[in-house]
Amino acid sequence: MDFGICQVVVSPGRAEPADQSEIKMQLVFGDLVKVIEVRKNWTQVEMVKYDYTCWCDTKHFTIISADEAQVIKDQKEVRVSDITSTAIFNNDKTYLHLIKGCLLPNYDSKNKTFGFGDQEYQFLGNTNEGFELTRENIVKTTLEYVNSPYLWGGNSPYGIDCSGLTQMTYLLYGIQIPRDAKDQALVGETLSFFDEALPGDLIYFDNSEGVITHVGILLPNNEFIHASGHVRIDKIDHQGIYREDFGKYTHKTRIIKTLF
Repeated sequence: MDFGICQVVVSPGRAEPADQSEIKMQLVFGDLVKVIEVRKNWTQVEMVKYDYTCWCDTKHFTIISADEAQVIKDQKEVRVSDITSTAIFNNDKTYLHLIKGCLLPNYDSKNKTFGFGDQEYQFLGNTNEGFELTRENIVKTTLEYVNSPYLWGGNSPYGIDCSGLTQMTYLLYGIQIPRDAKDQALVGETLSFFDEALPGDLIYFDNSEGVITHVGILLPNNEFIHASGHVRIDKIDHQGIYREDFGKYTHKTRIIKTLF
């Protein structure tokens, strides 16, 4: 089996091998994948760290050995913590612009270098090394995405969906949760009452058929951050999300989970 690493800042992961196919998710620079199938310009990949497959542009990946893939898989992940950062490609001194959440494989914190295969980079930004998992820090990090536009399947500050927001916020603290809201709702400890929830906890909402379709993060003072049109803050209580600009509840609370 071949392994690859995403070598572009963001790669759309599509449902089918076609440009017009829907985006299921976005891969970011440094994401490690298994190669399932190659069809000319398209490669079907599976995320190494969690069960999720999609089709991506073949040119967006570098193939690496199974041995190097195992080394990278076993490493503690280091991610870009700035909204935008820059790295210099040592081979030709060109610039690589990275975004919050991008991975830095084989990162050397002393020399601020990273790379894979025959590619080596000098990193000029800041990382999540030293981030401490606390409720206060989860809140601080997720608030940095406020006003990011909504994008189905997105997970970057320049386009993100509800489950992308929760997944990426926790990834920056070394906590891997699934990509989709309905799967995220299966992890963590379920809380019985809204009053038990604390800032940083995840709250899920369902549709008329009972399927989990939305998620966000509880903030202090009964506020709630979620991606709906854009990443926004609304009021929340035991009933659900209350949009003051609409003057009504827009989502009914289904499940409350804590990962602490």
